[in-house]
Amino acid sequence: MLLLAFETSAKAASVALFDGETLLAEQYQNTGLTHSQTLLVMAEDILKQCGKTARDVQAVAVANGPGSFTGVRIGVAAAKGFAWGAEVPIYGVSTLEAMAMGLGIHDGYVCPVMDARRGQVYNALFYVNQGVLSCQTPDRAIALEDLKKELENLEKPVFLVGDGSNLCYNPLQK
Repeated sequence: MLLLAFETSAKAASVALFDGETLLAEQYQNTGLTHSQTLLVMAEDILKQCGKTARDVQAVAVANGPGSFTGVRIGVAAAKGFAWGAEVPIYGVSTLEAMAMGLGIHDGYVCPVMDARRGQVYNALFYVNQGVLSCQTPDRAIALEDLKKELENLEKPVFLVGDGSNLCYNPLQK
C-alpha cells in the first residue's frame, strides 16, 4: 500500500512516502516558511521523484498533535484535502507516538518532548521492550517539575526525544 504522510505539528514540516513498511522518500524543511507554503510542494516533489502520481497513493497519514495548533490545522487540512480528492482513507497519528517509534531501543522508556512554552512540554511516556512500544501515559502538556517527579522513580533508562529535549535535559538532571 502506498501511503503519503504529513507532519506539521512542530516548527519543521515533513512529508514521507511509504510502500508498505518501506520508506521510499522523505523531505524535511525547517526554513521558517509556513507549512502552508511548503507542504504540498514537498508532497508533489516526493511523488515525482519516486515516479508516482497522486492517483497511486492508497492512503494518507497525518500527525494530529499535540503541537502547534496552526501547524496541526494546516497538516490536517492538507491531508484531508488530498485524501478527499484521491478518494483514499486518512489516518491520524499521535505526533508523540510517532516520535517514540523512531527510537530503536530494546529495553527502556522513551519520553518524547516538544516545547509547549511557559515551562511546559507536550509529552507522553512509552516503554519499549524488544521493539514493542507500550504507552504509559496519554499525550499531554506537563510542567517540567511534574515530569521530573514522574521520571525519577523509573528503574530502566529514559531516552528523551524531540525538540523539547534540550529544554528538559538540565531541569531533569537536578
